[in-house]
Amino acid sequence: MAASLSALGQLALDAAQAGNQIVRAAQREQSFEVRAKSSHRDLVTDVDHAAEAAIARHLQQRRPGDAILGEETGERPGTTNVQWIIDPIDGTANFARGRTDIAVAVAAKIDDEIRVGALVRPGHGDWLATDGEVIRGSRGTPSVSGVENLQDALVSVSVSVSAERRPVTLAVLQGLLPEVQDFRRIGSTSCDMFAVATGELDAYVGIGTKPWDIAAGWAVTRAAGGRCLQFPVAGGHTAFVLGTPEIADQIAPLVEDMASAHTAALGRTSSTTSRLNQSVGQGTDAASLMRLSRPNDLGHERG
Repeated sequence: MAASLSALGQLALDAAQAGNQIVRAAQREQSFEVRAKSSHRDLVTDVDHAAEAAIARHLQQRRPGDAILGEETGERPGTTNVQWIIDPIDGTANFARGRTDIAVAVAAKIDDEIRVGALVRPGHGDWLATDGEVIRGSRGTPSVSGVENLQDALVSVSVSVSAERRPVTLAVLQGLLPEVQDFRRIGSTSCDMFAVATGELDAYVGIGTKPWDIAAGWAVTRAAGGRCLQFPVAGGHTAFVLGTPEIADQIAPLVEDMASAHTAALGRTSSTTSRLNQSVGQGTDAASLMRLSRPNDLGHERG
């Protein structure tokens, strides 16, 4: 008989299910408001807010002293060593278009370590949850795949909505493609990591991923036997690589190299642009400007 989740693990799952009920009702009715946040790629709906409120309410009723960090409402301080991290709909752009690749994510950080996490996928009717020791799933006990060779790996690279990080993630994706079997673009970090934890993907790569996007997936991937790596890369970004131990260890140095190459290429381009600006006043023609300004080839802390 499979072991049961601890009280915190079960609470994470129950809270995620509370948000799931709000999201599923909205999916059925297809009635919600959508607006942009930081950019036209970064969307939020009234359902995000309603689901986050339902999750936070469920947690506060049972553990009123815990801190909460929510994607939509920010941080609320607490008096215990536990902080809950909530993403009410990871994949809002998918949700707004009626796609099923979304997840409700709830995690708990205990003494500054992510240990507890739950992911619920409303459109698929399935879930994963862990208390840091035991992991359970609606389809049985999940486990990462047994893939060891990078050339056999099916990976996901999260393409950031941030104008600053988006070119870096695209450069990483371009660099990884010749090394792996193939990649998948799901549009929800939590769904990516759900797939890693269940063996449907072999690795996930993210640059500058937000805590609410990655916390629950980090917990379930590690509990499912995966390796979770976090390390700085060139450009002042933080990279996240989660996957089978063998694939994560092979991908991490490649991500470091690709981020460094991209940053170096940007530096060369900036230098060229500076020289061009000086040349404009000296009668450089437009065709020469186009030739000169063409960029060169753009291609842990671990534990």
